[in-house]
Amino acid sequence: MPDGTRPTRPRPAGAPRRYAPAEVWHAVRADYMAGLPAHECCRRHGVTMAALRARAARNGWRRIDQPWTPANALDPTDEGVQLEQRSEGDLDRIDTCELIFVAHRRMLRCVLRGDAAGALRWRRVEQALEAEEAEMRRYLCQEEALNSMRIAEEADGAVWLRPTPGLPAAVDVDTVDPAIANFADVDSADSATPNFPDRAEGRTGA
Repeated sequence: MPDGTRPTRPRPAGAPRRYAPAEVWHAVRADYMAGLPAHECCRRHGVTMAALRARAARNGWRRIDQPWTPANALDPTDEGVQLEQRSEGDLDRIDTCELIFVAHRRMLRCVLRGDAAGALRWRRVEQALEAEEAEMRRYLCQEEALNSMRIAEEADGAVWLRPTPGLPAAVDVDTVDPAIANFADVDSADSATPNFPDRAEGRTGA
């Protein structure tokens, strides 16, 4: 088979029973004691479940004698473990694209090991991370476009604030001396009053 396993064929009636060689059982024991499920050991090495149970009972294969390891323990060479070590445990330093890479590599590893369910799970994780990354990029593009529009509008408005050539610059009211400002107000008020000729002078002249 492509994955290196031996297909189990039904034994014809009357045919002599064939036993797996010793090297096969050494491999079965290594995988079984490493924590691989019994049915996976049988599928991988082409032995039956009954034979495996009988061999384990006869030779004392007990997983309880092995050192305890967490069920979700990862290999030290796993991309996620290495990424966490590089970030020194600071999750804020991890970018989403790096998580996408980790999910993709784990999906490929599940495919190579024949774990279809695991491959589908990691594929869904990868797709969710890709959607989140796309949404973040879209948000950043919108923010950049809005900032560009604000800068352009401020640049257009600044043209109207520039002094016109040949005319004095606008005076800041806050910087004008109050006495000068009051005098300017009085002068402007007097100049606004119309200067009509005296009626008496007009009658005398007549």
